Amino acid sequence: MPGRRFWILAASVGLACAAVAAEPGDGAPKRAGVQPNIGGDSFYSEEGGKVIVAVKGMVEVNGATLSADLVKIDQRTGLIVARGNFVYATANLRIFGEEATLDPRTDTVVARQVRFGRSPMFFTAEELRMVRGDKTMTGVRMWRNEPDPQGMSLAIGQIAYTEKDDWLSMRNVRPTVAGIPFFYLPAYGQQGYRDLPYELFLGMGNAPLKGFFVRSTVLMRQTPSFWVGAMLDNYAKAGWLAGPALRYDNSKVPGTGTVWKARLNSAFIQDSGDLLVDDFGRLPDRARSFAYGEVIGRTKDGVEVAGRLFTESDPDFLRDFRPNLVGRLTTPEATLQVTAPVEGGFLSAGLAVKADDYQDVVQRLPEVRLDLPTRALGATGFQSRAFLGLAYLSERPSATLNGPAYLAATGTAGAWSTTRLDAYYGLSYPWVAGDYLTFTPIAGVRATGWSDAFGNGAESKVIGQAGFDLEGLATGSWELDAPKWGIQGMRHNLRPLLQVRAMPGADRKFGQLPQSDRLGITSVLRDFDLADRLDPAGTTATESVRFGLRNSLETRDAQQGTRQLARADFFTDWREGSPDLTVNGRSNFVTHLSLTPATWVTIDSLHVLPNGGGPPVESTQSLSFRSGDFWTAQAFWTELNQGFAARQLGLNADVMLNSVYTIFGMVNHDATTDQTNLLMVGLRQRFGQSWEMQYSLLKRVTDRGNSSLGFQVRLRLFRF
Repeated sequence: MPGRRFWILAASVGLACAAVAAEPGDGAPKRAGVQPNIGGDSFYSEEGGKVIVAVKGMVEVNGATLSADLVKIDQRTGLIVARGNFVYATANLRIFGEEATLDPRTDTVVARQVRFGRSPMFFTAEELRMVRGDKTMTGVRMWRNEPDPQGMSLAIGQIAYTEKDDWLSMRNVRPTVAGIPFFYLPAYGQQGYRDLPYELFLGMGNAPLKGFFVRSTVLMRQTPSFWVGAMLDNYAKAGWLAGPALRYDNSKVPGTGTVWKARLNSAFIQDSGDLLVDDFGRLPDRARSFAYGEVIGRTKDGVEVAGRLFTESDPDFLRDFRPNLVGRLTTPEATLQVTAPVEGGFLSAGLAVKADDYQDVVQRLPEVRLDLPTRALGATGFQSRAFLGLAYLSERPSATLNGPAYLAATGTAGAWSTTRLDAYYGLSYPWVAGDYLTFTPIAGVRATGWSDAFGNGAESKVIGQAGFDLEGLATGSWELDAPKWGIQGMRHNLRPLLQVRAMPGADRKFGQLPQSDRLGITSVLRDFDLADRLDPAGTTATESVRFGLRNSLETRDAQQGTRQLARADFFTDWREGSPDLTVNGRSNFVTHLSLTPATWVTIDSLHVLPNGGGPPVESTQSLSFRSGDFWTAQAFWTELNQGFAARQLGLNADVMLNSVYTIFGMVNHDATTDQTNLLMVGLRQRFGQSWEMQYSLLKRVTDRGNSSLGFQVRLRLFRF
């Protein structure tokens, strides 16, 4: 089934570019009134010698060449008529057709039943008209390979380009298969030729609970930066989905002040199939809706804006209709962050709003913060770091967190809100001993105040910090050469790390405080420095120690300068008084090993080992092979044993058969359920220097047991 950026994309670009190339006199100035050069096998005249006729003739005019079975030149008007197998050629393009009329004085070309293009893309048109740079084509068809009525093509009633306004417009656009149209667009216009005017995605498949389905997303460009479109799906057993799709991107518009990129997808779902329970064991309504969008922006002065919106009428609605649109772990909320640079730091304002009644979200309404990163204090050798934040926080029970669990997490049974003032100031003094040791003593204080501590009035917490960072460096090098493995000399770097912090006041007991960021289940190490902790209300460890060891083995590389052969990193923490560490106060032990003995192979292994022994909390192993741009292959195994169990085996491979064809494959196997949840094989075909077609067959199985089988075709334009 045709996929994203199908023929409807290629035609507008290809036809437009072809029309530009067909402009007469691209490489020479216009010479109105100058008698053209003419040649031929034989000559005769008509109308009393006023019309010269050349058999198998050829004429040069305005930098272009026109040849045909019969060429006539009217010496009174300068009009040139070519009939029978004419060829109109410029420095960039050739146009073939049945009949053409040229008027050099008005810079006009009218050609009928024309054909132009370059393999594998060919174009035909009933008429091509060019007047002083303005171009109009009617009855346009675009074909892949030779024109074939039984194949795929794109039919366009009319294409027009106005040079003065740099405006390209099309009417009656219809992609067809064997002459049968499957999509219709009455009219479209855009500024210039450069960008793709459409994005079209069409997908199809079959699933037990949905039946045969067709998914479509169409975006139409309205201005150089703005696309408007829609999503429309139909499911034989499960109903339909429809809604608007928008996109904005002015990053390629010359002279843009603030660069904006934004997208929004929203739809209404009418589910007529068998309803599945949602994440909370309830049957959802048959009528549901959702919205998902993102926005980023940046001014010339460095002000940055980032925002996201995700809202749904009931949890997990995407399971049946758009499984790839939003990740399963995405939390419905509306967020907006604005950051502006100030002298030596940055000022930020953030907003986080709860977007549904199901998920647990601590709202920031809003939070304003001034950060002054580490900076030198004159020539004293000292460095300072500081921040000041003010936030209004609010939370209420939800389907995710309620009842006793909500009481245990927050310390209150109902909704709460508070104003929080949070500040930190710290000093450090880096001391460097040669190239082998860096010792940095650190001292600081963090003061936080809450306007309301769950009905107990205002509360405050002051935490001090004193400690140091110690990092060493030991190196060794050897002149070891192994050309077969790409090794030219070898160097070993050993970097031990020791961080120590004492935090008096962290364990102060005065009841539970409102927390904006509660510690979740995670295998990674927590932020270590007091200034990096997300929420002082959850900071209770009075003593913390982190030990780390980094190892790297490197060799010289003619292109990169240095190439890493092996890496081995080890990290672990010990904390006194941290509620998430119950066994001897020690955290998980994190190991990361990587081996690249040759440029074409990489072995990577990550293990997170729990304190007290047992199987790894997290484990990921991968084996990758590559040979330049010709082939790549990767096998990986991921295992999680914290919060929920997951075991995934994946295989990916790409093999370039030649300069045109590349085969690829992908397999994901869930060892927990013993089923292959994704199987995809396909072929990529490259056309000339600009186009790539991808054909793929895929089968997908969801974690609820739903399966679908589909075929996709995607056409895309390379951007160099």
